[in-house]
Amino acid sequence: MPEVQKISCHCGEIELEVSHELGRLEECNCSTCARSGFIHWKVPVEAVRLVTQKRRLSVYLWRDVDGGHHFCPTCGTALLRTGYRDRISVNARCLKGVDVFTLDIARLDGRNEMPPGPEV
Repeated sequence: MPEVQKISCHCGEIELEVSHELGRLEECNCSTCARSGFIHWKVPVEAVRLVTQKRRLSVYLWRDVDGGHHFCPTCGTALLRTGYRDRISVNARCLKGVDVFTLDIARLDGRNEMPPGPEV
């Protein structure tokens, strides 16, 4: 059984548990990730459980309605990214008790490899 990892926002209003082995992590330089400092840990949707019930996450949608940047409306911490079909990207910077400087993090050139969003 995989170890349960705990994540939270800065103010502690939102806490989640992730039942999945801490594996491949990616840092991306796309326009959103570069600004938020998000480190992606993609896990199956069913591995993520909201611990602080009846709390709301705010979401910023930019490409389509099923993919977004989920963050705490109180402190602004980016916790999750959706839109990967059967996976959720958890922000590894929000892992409790884990020093991100000790983790092996791959780089993704999202700025050049992802298709551009729609013209606005």
